[in-house]
Amino acid sequence: MKLNLAIIGSTGFLGRQALEIISKLKNQFNIFALSCEKNIDLLIRQAREYKSRYLQIYDLKAYKNFKESYLSKNWKVVYGDDGLLEIVAHPEVDGILFLATKTKCLNPLILAIEKRKKIALASKELIVAFGSAIFQLAKKKKVKIIPIDSELVAIHSLLSRYGTNNLKKIFLTASGGYFFAYKKNLDKITAREALQHPVWKMGTKITIDSATLINKIFEIMEASYFFDLPIKKIDVLIHPQGIIHGLIENYDGFIYGMFTKPDMKIFISYALFKMINQNYYFLEQEIKFSSLDLKLIKPNKKDFPALRLVKYLEKNTSLPTVLVGADEVAVENFLKGNIKFTDIIKIIKKTLKAHKKILNPTLGELIQTENWAKYYATNLINKMKRR
Repeated sequence: MKLNLAIIGSTGFLGRQALEIISKLKNQFNIFALSCEKNIDLLIRQAREYKSRYLQIYDLKAYKNFKESYLSKNWKVVYGDDGLLEIVAHPEVDGILFLATKTKCLNPLILAIEKRKKIALASKELIVAFGSAIFQLAKKKKVKIIPIDSELVAIHSLLSRYGTNNLKKIFLTASGGYFFAYKKNLDKITAREALQHPVWKMGTKITIDSATLINKIFEIMEASYFFDLPIKKIDVLIHPQGIIHGLIENYDGFIYGMFTKPDMKIFISYALFKMINQNYYFLEQEIKFSSLDLKLIKPNKKDFPALRLVKYLEKNTSLPTVLVGADEVAVENFLKGNIKFTDIIKIIKKTLKAHKKILNPTLGELIQTENWAKYYATNLINKMKRR
């Protein structure tokens, strides 16, 4: 039988990639529901091609425009958080791809776990901010959450083969972003420059997070939750070519790695096949090792000040949630031209320092903490603008 899928964030970069893969796997998957922020024209084209039954739209204006512009007799169209919860809870939905960024999918993710759906997750922010609550519930409900991030897929694949009994350390790789070999003043970097990633094609926010290396800080926390590892067992290496996506080092001296092209379709395919318990394959990749000059470089905190934030990665505290909230506000303001590129990490650090850490926070306390972090970071930026 086909697996009925709901795709949250179908019009974004990852959503478009996922549907491209599913177009070749129509015997295995059926698109039951699609969800977008406000790109209703693309959503309609996707719905017609994949014959989905439900459509969900987050933005109220876009939802009203949809109602005015399209005859919706072919679909049930729902709006906002309530609409997404309706889709997630639907008894005919078997699996859900959570591809939207930021943390707005928290309640739908919690509900998906409660309903024991098959889940593949791309949002770093959700795991970093609310990982303790998410994985405690997932463990209780015996639900496995499948990662989509390339580095986490690499470690997931390696640990599935070699286990954790002999594990000494895992290594997440980072390209170093557009500014790895940049010799100019980082204060002068524009948003347009920062969005020019040298290896990956990604969404806007994650590209900026890659340029600051905040995405690696997020991934350290993600890996800690996904694989139940202490932070000290997780390290980062700069790998400009983007071919090695993760390494595990065992106590016996062996190091195993995952090598593949930097193409998100590979990692989305991995998650989809894990959902249906089939062996993963991806036919379009090919690496000519004879032409590769692979490098692994230990990053330093002077070039990558985001690495100094590792000390705030404390599980079962509110600190990682502050990190997520402050980063979201800082990146948004950098893209709008309100702050400099180098201000992003400074704002995050100041917000973290101002926060009074909560131990073993409840989900409600974490939500309040994220809101506080956004508010505090916004005030910092407003004060900077008035100078």
